Amino acid sequence: MKDKLIAENKFPVKHFTSVKSRGNMKDGVQRNSFLRSLGLEPENLVLARQIHSADARIVCEFDRGGFVENCDGLITGAQNTMLGIFTADCMPVLMASKDKSVKAAVHAGWKGLAAGILQNSINIFNEKFGVKAEDIIVYIGPHIMECCYEVSNDMEKTFNVKLNNGKLNLSGIAVKILEKAGVKNIYASDLCSFCREDLFFSYRRDKSEERMITVL
Repeated sequence: MKDKLIAENKFPVKHFTSVKSRGNMKDGVQRNSFLRSLGLEPENLVLARQIHSADARIVCEFDRGGFVENCDGLITGAQNTMLGIFTADCMPVLMASKDKSVKAAVHAGWKGLAAGILQNSINIFNEKFGVKAEDIIVYIGPHIMECCYEVSNDMEKTFNVKLNNGKLNLSGIAVKILEKAGVKNIYASDLCSFCREDLFFSYRRDKSEERMITVL
């Protein structure tokens, strides 16, 4: 499994999360080599210069091959455009309309969740593309899970939740936010980036700047 990509068959758009054996995906040389090994052209990929914000941007074919500055969500209706998000404990959240005409890749850690990155992304689907929340399918990729995510008690007030022995369930909060917004089709990975040292980079575990990439 160490050499495989992580994907969820229930999500309708082709996608994957890299594993650590494929290298540090923030390194452009490693990333481009990896993509080409899969038969993908790096020139078709749009990336975000992530800042743990609530900002999601609409992108198009003119954004391919580069970074969109200061945002944590990428949304497009361009069919031949790939979207990529870097993670090493935060959640990569993928969204797609049921007809696959609109898709998004979102970087969501606790700061982005608290700021409203998921709600903002759903609003763009609705307001800019005419896609209702109930017609969006969401996949939450590998991330640090409740078993390993010990946080301060301040998080209880931030998210209006009760911690489980001092630990926070990021994907559980994300699911509640999505359901409240009207999303009905949500799938979440059960792979923990902290636990699975054989598969994933983890900033909390290793204090490393190395990252996986999730692409759709």
